[in-house]
Amino acid sequence: MGVPYYGYHGRLLRIDLTNQSFKEEAISIDDLKLFWGGRGLGAVLLFRELPPKVDPLSPENLLIFSTGPFCSTGVPGSNRFLLHTKSPLTHLYLFSISGGNFGGDFKSTGYDALIIQGKSEKPAYLHIEEGMVSFKDASHLWGLDTENTQELIRSENHDPGLGITCIGPAGENGVLYSCLINERRALGRGGAGAVMGSKNLKAIAVHGKAKASLSDPDLFNKTVKLAFKELQENPLTSKVLPAFGSVGTLALLKESGTLPENNWQTISGEEAASLLGEKLRSEFLVKDLVCAPGCPVRCSKLYLVRKGPYAGSLSEGPDYETVYSFGSCCGVYDYGAIIHADAMCDRLGLDTISAGVSIAFAMECAQKGIIPLEPEKGLRLQFGNAETVLKLLHSIAFRNGFGEVLAQGTMRMAEQFGKGSKSFAMHAKGMELGGYDPRGMKAMSLVYACGPRGGCHHAGGFPVYLELKGEMDRFTETGKSALVAGTRNRRTAICDSASLCAFVAVGLKDETLASLLSSITGFSVEAKDLYTVGDRISCLERAFNVREGLRRDDDRLPERITHEPIPTGPSQGQLVHDLEKMKDEFYQVCGWDLKTGIPTRERVENLGIPWILDDIS
Repeated sequence: MGVPYYGYHGRLLRIDLTNQSFKEEAISIDDLKLFWGGRGLGAVLLFRELPPKVDPLSPENLLIFSTGPFCSTGVPGSNRFLLHTKSPLTHLYLFSISGGNFGGDFKSTGYDALIIQGKSEKPAYLHIEEGMVSFKDASHLWGLDTENTQELIRSENHDPGLGITCIGPAGENGVLYSCLINERRALGRGGAGAVMGSKNLKAIAVHGKAKASLSDPDLFNKTVKLAFKELQENPLTSKVLPAFGSVGTLALLKESGTLPENNWQTISGEEAASLLGEKLRSEFLVKDLVCAPGCPVRCSKLYLVRKGPYAGSLSEGPDYETVYSFGSCCGVYDYGAIIHADAMCDRLGLDTISAGVSIAFAMECAQKGIIPLEPEKGLRLQFGNAETVLKLLHSIAFRNGFGEVLAQGTMRMAEQFGKGSKSFAMHAKGMELGGYDPRGMKAMSLVYACGPRGGCHHAGGFPVYLELKGEMDRFTETGKSALVAGTRNRRTAICDSASLCAFVAVGLKDETLASLLSSITGFSVEAKDLYTVGDRISCLERAFNVREGLRRDDDRLPERITHEPIPTGPSQGQLVHDLEKMKDEFYQVCGWDLKTGIPTRERVENLGIPWILDDIS
């Protein structure tokens, strides 16, 4: 009799698009004990399966979908799922994460992971049920936006509840920061949509009824009740997020003077008041939503523009990062335009952060005379020009005119433009930065510079609340490494690998999370294990990037952050003075070699993954 897989099915599905074949494979129980699922499981599969130096847009690249043990159990906020691949934007490790219904729908097919390899001869989509995969023609869907694609696939299959993730025109056309969309939710950052488009794969549709069993249902039910109680007692999860979603963060950024404006040249001051959550809720809210049933936080919002030139625009968002990227970063303070831009990105399949920051970079280049103010007729690159932003989104997705340039992202644009533009191209490792200025909250310097997927604002930790709420000196550069590594490891393990919404996790105690995981899986999990497992996964992710050639010199920030002080506001005069010293401290905490940034033999062996050493020696 085999080992029981509580919380898991213990199986993955491998699909070869080239040969239109599929097979089931067992997942090692040891891998699940070490990496838990989701982000950890996807990372170990990608590390083992993908050879180094593969072209991200070649048939040899992989798409690996995974869920965690929390998914479909009734744990609040547990509907997350992951996609892993090699990023065409950064040429490094990439995971993308999303909520919505698709994660639970996929797990109901009886699999914990899906590996897609090869390339279809013609446009196709996959229909997956337990034990069965259908390869369906998608020629009639090619060119459609994500909303119409999902609607047609459900109609064709006579299943209105079918779980679907798909690409839009941006993914089909190889935009380097295109994403996948399920419902109105994105597997964003890093260009997974372009990888899927390069495989001629338009969509994946899933349906099933399989359920994973629980190890200790009584303990599980008791702990779930405790989790709901803790969420209700926490003001962030019971008040701020239910009212405003992630846009509730904006008030802290306004007060601290850390909301980037005009491609990070300045900091948004009084103008930021027009972007606060109160305005968004009072003027545009249709209803509060949950991204999947059972979550008490209800941080998702449906917004409608009711008047003005963008009347009729409807979006499940924007979230904070989209407000930053299309709002303050582009100098646009019109919520109607921002909501319209968000809706366009959802339908076209574009990452909102990279799209907005790339446009803002082009605006500054035009402002400085590096490129023409009007690169094409009727297109004026000026901060605050909302019409230009919206025109460019369409051009980017279809790679028309100047959109062809913007579709490459800021790193490649700076290489093309030259003339000193590299110093204000706001990316790390090729991925555009999220909207938290590390000059005014120094721990974020390490998040951006040393994070596993580049300029992401959370994959390498999220210390924002602790710094901005005054629990420590936000301007101090020393003593931040343990904080960054701790928030990184907690999120990596319990949120992204066990599969739990990061907002929900903020309101839950480590002991409660450990009890939930123990009751589901039967593993003996203690609170400290959240950080050990997170460290193990982070070490593996670092090893993947090291194998691709990444070294200490690649952990850097744009020169604007290290050489240009914040010009005004509560953080005036601040910059990141000594990133190299911060890295020394961080590498020591992480167990990375100070000279190279490569994980040390001692740390790798202590984490129980010595088999990666041959790839990083």
